[in-house]
Amino acid sequence: MNKNTMHINNSRKSINKYLFGAVSLIVILAILSITVFAAYAWLPAKVHYHITKTFQFSQEIGEANIYLGLILPKSGPNQSVNNLLVQWDGSQEKRSLAYIDTLKLWDQIPGEGERAAIVEYDIILPQGEASWQAPVEKHHLLPQEGIESDHPEIKKTISWLTDGSEVDDAFKIFRFTIDHLEYTADGCEETNISALEAYRTGMGACIGYSRLMVALCRASGIPARMIIGTILPDILFSLPQVISSGTPGGGHAWVEYNSQDKWYMADPSWGTGYSARLAFNRNDGRHLSFGEFDQFTAAKRDLIIWATQQASLIDDTLTYVFAADSDQAAISSETSVRKTWDGRWLNTLVALAVVTFLLCMIRDRVISKLIPEAPAED
Repeated sequence: MNKNTMHINNSRKSINKYLFGAVSLIVILAILSITVFAAYAWLPAKVHYHITKTFQFSQEIGEANIYLGLILPKSGPNQSVNNLLVQWDGSQEKRSLAYIDTLKLWDQIPGEGERAAIVEYDIILPQGEASWQAPVEKHHLLPQEGIESDHPEIKKTISWLTDGSEVDDAFKIFRFTIDHLEYTADGCEETNISALEAYRTGMGACIGYSRLMVALCRASGIPARMIIGTILPDILFSLPQVISSGTPGGGHAWVEYNSQDKWYMADPSWGTGYSARLAFNRNDGRHLSFGEFDQFTAAKRDLIIWATQQASLIDDTLTYVFAADSDQAAISSETSVRKTWDGRWLNTLVALAVVTFLLCMIRDRVISKLIPEAPAED
């Protein structure tokens, strides 16, 4: 082989090597991107939050008796709530219910005076597949107000949608709910929309999605219930996020259903597109539950009755009510959500390191086989 031919061959090998290097870099970046998403969103992990709720009360003229009723989350199958701390100089009363705690605070404010109440607690939420055992109650299979599981239109849909396999049927119902409804933000605050209304109009927000899925599950013989809660903000690292309300996140509703003596969670309004499997039988580390919708509203109604028996209702939000016997009284609230630990980032870093190492090994081996070293010149 003459020197010109060898030079041409070496040039071609160099071009092939650079071309292979460019293509392999693109492939590696794509694989690493997929790895980051999969490790962060799919692998099991725990996310820790610290919640600080601050309530400021003021009174301009004369004395005022103030009454604040709070709904607080408590530990359950998919969450752990610990280290509750209440800073309040007045009277207080705490009551533990099945899925939540209620806290009553009251005191007197002098004219041109102020008071502050601070409530802090820690939350641990898991990410990953979640199932747990708990009793099935009779109403989990029966129609309720807003959940018309016995309506002919609902039953007719179930007759062709399901085939008797509980887990498969639950996912078919979940998928049908997503496909049948169009999400409308205008209905997010509307709690009166029923399953039948959502079914007929094809429109709804989280409550409409949840009620329709629960109604279809119950019509097919699958115990189900609608859960009310909040979605904690997606915070990067430990930077705190301040919300101008007494709720640590946006109000939300989702579903829990029972199959083969185990409960699972599903969020149909979050299950659109590629994320359907991420919202079925899984917790995402952000869903903070306040329990069944009906039990939550009953507890909230009791707080409103307690407050209005003492004074006039001034403010009413998802998780607190405020009343005072003076129209000069005012309240402002602020909630700080701080992430203290996020196991999803640890998963991501470990997965990135392992996949990068394996890809480098594979790439070096492929290069050595496809493009061998040129023989030394004489």
